[in-house]
Amino acid sequence: MTYSDTAVLTIDLAALTQNYHAMQTAAKGAQTAAVVKANAYGLGLEPVVKALSKAGCTHYFVALAQEGVELRALLPDAVIYVLNGLPEGAAADFAEYTLRPCLTSPAQVSQWQDFCQTQAKAALPACLFVDTGFHRLGLSQSEVADLADTPEAFEGWELCLIASHLACADTPEHPQNAAQLEAFRYALSRLPEAPASLANSGGVMMGDAYHFDMVRVGTMVYGGAATGRVEDALAPVACLRAPVLQLRQLSAGDSIGYGATFTASREMTIAIVSLGYGDGLSRYFSGKNGAPSPAHLMLKGHPAPLVGRVSMDSLAIDITNLPAALRAEAKAGDMVEVFGPNNPIDQLAMQGQTISYELLTALGNRYKRIYSD
Repeated sequence: MTYSDTAVLTIDLAALTQNYHAMQTAAKGAQTAAVVKANAYGLGLEPVVKALSKAGCTHYFVALAQEGVELRALLPDAVIYVLNGLPEGAAADFAEYTLRPCLTSPAQVSQWQDFCQTQAKAALPACLFVDTGFHRLGLSQSEVADLADTPEAFEGWELCLIASHLACADTPEHPQNAAQLEAFRYALSRLPEAPASLANSGGVMMGDAYHFDMVRVGTMVYGGAATGRVEDALAPVACLRAPVLQLRQLSAGDSIGYGATFTASREMTIAIVSLGYGDGLSRYFSGKNGAPSPAHLMLKGHPAPLVGRVSMDSLAIDITNLPAALRAEAKAGDMVEVFGPNNPIDQLAMQGQTISYELLTALGNRYKRIYSD
């Protein structure tokens, strides 16, 4: 094809590597593991982990066992942790692919121990994941105490890591961060000695007290800000651009798109863009109550607000306020920056009342993907 009517997603692997090294520096000597779940935050598992491995990353976290299997095929020597725990009956698969489960319940501890002693006949490594206030996955304080009082529960397998997860690292001043740090230290004092990991990207930025032996970095490696503040982001990694399909002139009283939710109050110039919720940009970015959306895209270096509803394959932006000369030059085929260097992903996410994580992991499969290094 010599033309394109689809969006283009450019992923800068050099920026990804730069961000990983920046997080290594911030971690001040702690092992810096990369979180590559959800297809490496939507950017593509294979190119991302190969770039990270080349940058020196040896430890990785995924959410699901299947993600771990896919990662093992790409990096035979990597250390791979599975965050969502050990499903019933899955121990043999974890052993076959050398995956380390994050054990989140006494039952999972027993399952792993039984497998190691009766089938693997070797002390295979696993992480013990404790809940320090997030109240999702992990051993409760009482379960930690029971395990601490049952030393035989740790026989026959290797406790290679004790980990927990911060609930409010995106808000460094939140008092729950200090409370979780205290709870984690207490759990460590009760459990057998092992390396420890508490900090995600936001936790790394909160300082040495949260680093322990290993940090798990995700969003900041991919160019998002762990705090959601645009100024806290590292180098942008992903740039999403989409082509203009058509320019339309509206008169006062003309409506735009499904539901006629936006009506022009004056003469307007709008650009129809080849991007929609089928490509991962949610309908929640649509304008509401007859007003333009708070979100804007960039055309020729100038912001252009979304108007009307985002549909499956297209959306409309208002380019009426572009400088007259640029508006006159606008044409079908011009590329609109959805997010990237000129329209930071965290800024767009805030405008749509979401987070950059959601924008990245919702990226569709219709894009032309370009990896640069």
